[in-house]
Amino acid sequence: IVRVSQVRPELLYGVFTCSMCHQQSTKVDQEFKYTEPTYCSNPACEGLGKWVLDTGASEFCDWQKMRVQENTADIPSGCLPRQIDVIVRNDIVELAKPGDKVVFVGTLIVVPEAVKMMNATASREVMKHVKGDVNKGRGDTANPNLGLMGLKQLGVRDLNYKMAFLATTIYPTTHYNPMRILDGIDAIADSSKDIGEKFSAAELQRVEAMRKDPLIFENLAKCLSPHIHGHDNIKKGLTLQLFSGMKKTTLEGTTMRGDLNTCIVGDPSMGKSQFLKFIHTTIPRAVYTSGKASSAAGLTASVIRDMETHEYGIEAGALMLADNGVCCIDEFDKMGSEDQVAIHEAMEQQTISIAKAGIKATLNARTSILAACNPINGRYNPEKPLKHNISLTAPIMSRFDLFFVLKDCVNPQTDTEIANTILTLHKDGESVFQQQAKYNMQDFLLYRSYAATIMPVLSPEAGKSIAEFYTKLRQDDQHHVRTHAFRITTRQLEAGIRLSEAIARVHLSTTVTARHAQMAQALMLDSLITIESSTKGFDNRTVGGEGWTPMTTDEEMKIQAHIQRYLSATSEREINGDTQLNIIKDYLNEVATDAESSKQHHQHVALVLESMIDQDQILVLQDDTTTRDARVLALSSNQPVGVTDDR
Repeated sequence: IVRVSQVRPELLYGVFTCSMCHQQSTKVDQEFKYTEPTYCSNPACEGLGKWVLDTGASEFCDWQKMRVQENTADIPSGCLPRQIDVIVRNDIVELAKPGDKVVFVGTLIVVPEAVKMMNATASREVMKHVKGDVNKGRGDTANPNLGLMGLKQLGVRDLNYKMAFLATTIYPTTHYNPMRILDGIDAIADSSKDIGEKFSAAELQRVEAMRKDPLIFENLAKCLSPHIHGHDNIKKGLTLQLFSGMKKTTLEGTTMRGDLNTCIVGDPSMGKSQFLKFIHTTIPRAVYTSGKASSAAGLTASVIRDMETHEYGIEAGALMLADNGVCCIDEFDKMGSEDQVAIHEAMEQQTISIAKAGIKATLNARTSILAACNPINGRYNPEKPLKHNISLTAPIMSRFDLFFVLKDCVNPQTDTEIANTILTLHKDGESVFQQQAKYNMQDFLLYRSYAATIMPVLSPEAGKSIAEFYTKLRQDDQHHVRTHAFRITTRQLEAGIRLSEAIARVHLSTTVTARHAQMAQALMLDSLITIESSTKGFDNRTVGGEGWTPMTTDEEMKIQAHIQRYLSATSEREINGDTQLNIIKDYLNEVATDAESSKQHHQHVALVLESMIDQDQILVLQDDTTTRDARVLALSSNQPVGVTDDR
């Protein structure tokens, strides 16, 4: 379902009053068009065709129109997804919302398409009757009870028809969909008092058997993408994302999200898109999109105008369609800066605010985001922190609970195992790997649905452990003990709480214990990639001698940005370059304060220049026949876009 209209009253049986003798007619059945009586029941009346609808005596029912789009997996190759309008009535209105995958049971019908059969003149005439100003300018006052008139103005002409579907029942597409539609509300309640009504005895018995497994977390993680070799931590992170933490609401009405956001960064051909595709095809209410081909309106929501009613409505974007599900965004780093800003609110507050075309609304986007990114230079540079390897802003990065980095490292044993896995996949198919796993996806979805009824409570021991872990991360970040992927904020504290709650749900525990918190912290430490400065591996005797002070990664990036700005400041330097000595002197004039610091900064800049030439290939040697300080350096013609630091 991509679009849902407002609930409107539909005339089922109309009672009309004759405008000549005021005689009421019997109930006239309305069959998808406005139908009046053919004659007056009063024998003494000569009025023909002049009727007034009696809204008090007529019978109405609620009706709603839904726009249904073909499932992505069922679209023929090279074709656009087909759409059809579905009409629902009475008690089944507002049972489904945009993003639901449902099955409609009903009848296929054919209805006139009045918009296409009207020319411009006839369309304006009909709209006059709709607005009630048909007699405007002639001294008469239009009767507001006349209803929709004006189709008579069309005369006798060929009618255009379109297919529609009249639904009588709505079912969810998946039996284990946690977003089941029962009595107009979500099946997952805030308590487990009606678990017996949601799960059969066989299902409860299967869940209890899985609960006794001491390695339930590891075995559930192996169900995800079994055809991908290794990456156990990523599979564990995705498992926790699907189980999620608990959504909380304060007394003031402020909501705190429980959904987890995960980002996978890695070199090409490491299987990032395969993880996203697997989640999209196996998890209910999952939406897949690409960051390069998506706009801000396509990700959030857009305001459109209905061609028949000429009313403005909201069409759901990817985040709204994935409400209470997972939104998989590939090539996340290729999104424009304006599009990234548009999803700030959806990632943290889980709402989408719109103020367009007279519509002011706040829509729900209670979704967890699974994103995949490529490094800036095509390959992940382990000598730089994560924040300098991807082109994401700090606000976006802080909204992700987990980051995973996939590096393409050469290892004969690992390469052989990956090759055997791929050969087996091409030879025998994915079913071989599914058979090797202890549980299948049906078991996973059943266990996940049951775990959604568990509401774990944070224990004092777990809270103390999470607080100490957060404090240590902050201290390490402040004193540069290690360089984290991004600055540690309270969002990482909340991420630790959500991960701990998700682990408790995996174990079907009503209490978050200290052990659950420690497991979450181990996963976060793997996520918060920590590296030493780029000077790691250099010998003090060869680099700076006794008293050498290694530079931090932030200092290295600052020097790189300064060098690029200096060489691109004038067109002459940008083309012909400048000597290494002049480059170093320009930086020293800005930062050096005394002779000792000048010596240290001189060594740092020289080291960064070597790295920019040999490793990053940002600089090229224009003249290398002289001494090191006199050689000429220039910006490479195919240099990647650098990360600037204006500090």
